[in-house]
Amino acid sequence: QNDVRDNSTILFIMNIYDLATMMLLQPLLLLGSLLSHSQAARPLMLSTPQHAVASDTNAISQSIKLDPDPFPEEDKTYTKYEHYPPYCSTPQEMEKRAIPPLDTNIQTQLVHVTALIRHGSRTPFSGAPSYKCWNGYWESPDTGVWNCDLLTYMSPPATTKEKGKEVDEHGNLLDEEPDFLFEKRYDALLSKQTTTSIESGNILNGTCQMGQLLARGYEQELSNGKHLRQAYFYDGDNTKDEHAAADPRMRLWDLTKDDNSIPSHASQIGDPTKEMFQEPNLKYRADDEQRTLMSGQVLLRGLFGPELAATGDDETAVIKLHTADYTVDVLTPNGKVCPRVEELRNEAYESEEYKSWVQSSIEAKTTKSLMKDEMGIDEVPEVILDCMMTTICTDRNLPDALNDYDGTGGGNFEVVADFAVNNFTFPYKYNGGAYSKLGMGPLWLEIMSNILQIVEANHHPTSSSGMPPPKLALFSGHDTTLMPILATLGEQVWSGKWSPYASMLQIEIHEVLDNDQRYPSGYAFRLIYNGNVLTSKMDECSAAELCDVQVLVKQVMSFASEYEDVNCATKVQPTGESKMGEMKDVTVNLLSTPGGALTILALVVFSMTLGSVATCFIMRRRLRREYKYDDTLTLAELSMSALDDDENDISGDVDRSRIESAVSSGIGFDENTIDENSLI
Repeated sequence: QNDVRDNSTILFIMNIYDLATMMLLQPLLLLGSLLSHSQAARPLMLSTPQHAVASDTNAISQSIKLDPDPFPEEDKTYTKYEHYPPYCSTPQEMEKRAIPPLDTNIQTQLVHVTALIRHGSRTPFSGAPSYKCWNGYWESPDTGVWNCDLLTYMSPPATTKEKGKEVDEHGNLLDEEPDFLFEKRYDALLSKQTTTSIESGNILNGTCQMGQLLARGYEQELSNGKHLRQAYFYDGDNTKDEHAAADPRMRLWDLTKDDNSIPSHASQIGDPTKEMFQEPNLKYRADDEQRTLMSGQVLLRGLFGPELAATGDDETAVIKLHTADYTVDVLTPNGKVCPRVEELRNEAYESEEYKSWVQSSIEAKTTKSLMKDEMGIDEVPEVILDCMMTTICTDRNLPDALNDYDGTGGGNFEVVADFAVNNFTFPYKYNGGAYSKLGMGPLWLEIMSNILQIVEANHHPTSSSGMPPPKLALFSGHDTTLMPILATLGEQVWSGKWSPYASMLQIEIHEVLDNDQRYPSGYAFRLIYNGNVLTSKMDECSAAELCDVQVLVKQVMSFASEYEDVNCATKVQPTGESKMGEMKDVTVNLLSTPGGALTILALVVFSMTLGSVATCFIMRRRLRREYKYDDTLTLAELSMSALDDDENDISGDVDRSRIESAVSSGIGFDENTIDENSLI
C-alpha cells in the first residue's frame, strides 16, 4: 500500500508538471497567434501561404549612402545585366504577350472576358529579420534601401450636402465626384534626406512601402491594358490588322458604333447606356494590397485611357472597385479562414514524394551545397526567390555566386531559382490539385457567377446584385492567385513555372452562331495565358483553340464554392508533436516582433507564478486526504492486532495510548461519543 501511494504521488506530481507546462505554453500560443494575425499581411515565398510578420528591428534611424537616382528613367532600366529572367517582365517580354487573333473559321461572337492579373514589379514584401536573403543584404545601400518615385493618390468623396443630394429619374442617389486629391508619401519618418544619403525609420529604409508597386510595374500593367484594348476594342483606323479586334468576332466594343450591345444575344450583357468603364460593363475586383489595387487601376488606364480622358474637366470618371479585408479575402488560398486548406498543404509537404525529393534529389543537394559552400548559408532561405528576383529585376547587385544568369538553365542563379519554385509550388498539383481546388474554390465561384449568367441564362438570369453580367471582369491578384488557378484546370494546363510580374490570364466566352455539333451548349471558351492559347491542354478539349463551355463548367463547378465548415474542417486532430511545432513557430514569430522577447519573459513569469499557486493549492488538498487515509490504516492495524491477542499470547489489555492517538487525529470523529470497544 505504501508503494501504491508513492507511485500515485509521483504520477500526481507529473500531472501537476504537465499542467504547469501547458499553462506556460498556451498563453504563448494564444498571444503569438493573435499578434501574428494582427500584423500587416504579407504572403510568404517558399513557406506556408500565410502572412509573414512585418517586424521592424531596423526601425532605428540610420544614415545610409544610396544612389541619388535609385529608379532611373525608363530608357535606362534593364541595362545592368545582359540577360533578365522572364519573371522580370521586361518591355521586350511584355510585347510578346499580345492576345492572339482567333485561328478558326467558326462563326462566333465574343460576349464576355474574365481577366486575372498578377501585380507588376514591386519592392520586397517584408523587412528584416523575417526577410532573410544573404549575408549583407540589409546592410548594403544597394539592396537594403528602397526609395519610390511612384506615388499613390487618394480622394475623399464629396458630401451629399455639397452636391445637393442629386438623384436620377428613378429617385436613386447619384454617385458623387471627388473634389480634390491627396498625394500619399511614405516620408514621415525621414529626419534627413539629401542626394547622397537618407535617414529612414521605414522598414525598407527609404520612401517605399513594403510590397509597393514600382514604376516598372506601372509600365507593365499599362502594357496589359493596351493588350486588352487591341484585342477587344475596335477603333477604326487605330486598330491594326494584326490586332485581334480587327476580326469582328473579337469585338467586345466597337468604338465606331453608337450601339455596343452584343448582337444576336438573347439576354443582356453589360449596359450599352452606361460608359464602358462603368458597371455593369466592367466589374473590377482586387484584394486590399497597394500593389494589386494600383496594378488594376493602371491596367484600366491603359484600357480605357481615351474614354477616361473624354469625361472632361467638369466630370470625374469613377470606377467601382470591389475588395475585402486582406486577412479573410479569397484571391489566394486562405488557410486561416479554411483550416482544411492549410492541412492539405501540409499533407503535401509531409508526403513521401516530397521528402524524397527535398532530401535526396540532385536538384536539392546541389542547391543546398551551393548555398553553404559559396554563400556561407546553412539553409536555403525561405524567401530566396523573392530576394533574387526583386534584386535582378530592379538592376541591383546580386552576390557574386548568383550573378551568372544567362537563360540557358545551367548557372547558379537558375539552379537556386528552379529549386525555390519547385519547393513552393509542390502542393499545387499534389494529390490531383486538392489544395488548389479547395483553396481557389471561392474565387472560381466569383468567376463562374458571371459566366453562368451568360451560358446558362435560364438557370442564372441575374446576379445577386440584380445587374446583368459584365462584358469584362477584371481580377487583380498575385502569383499565388494565378498559379493555383491554372493548376485546377488540369494536369497539362500549368507548366509549373512561376507566374512572372504582370502575368495575365484570360477566359473568353464566345457565342457560337452556327449549328456546330462540336459546341452543343452554343457557347465556347478560349483560355489564354501571357499571350499563349492553352485551351487544347485541358482535358476533353481537342486541338482546336475553342472548346465547348460545358467542359469548363464541368471542370471547375465541382469545387467552386464558398469556404464552408463541411469543407474546411480539419480531418486529423493535432498531435502533441504538431502542437509543439505550432508553438515553436508562434514563439519564433513572436520573438521577431518588436518587444517580443519582453512579452515572452512576462508570460514566463506570469505562468510560473500562476502554476506555483495552483500547484501549492492542489498539493495541500492532496496531502490532507492522504493524512486522513494513513490514520484509517492505523486504526485497522490496531483492530487486527487486538483480534490476534490470544494467538500471540498478548495481554488482553489493548494499548490505549495508540488507540487514543489514532482516534483523536481522525477527521470527522467525535472522541466523546466513540465506543472504543466497537473499534476492536
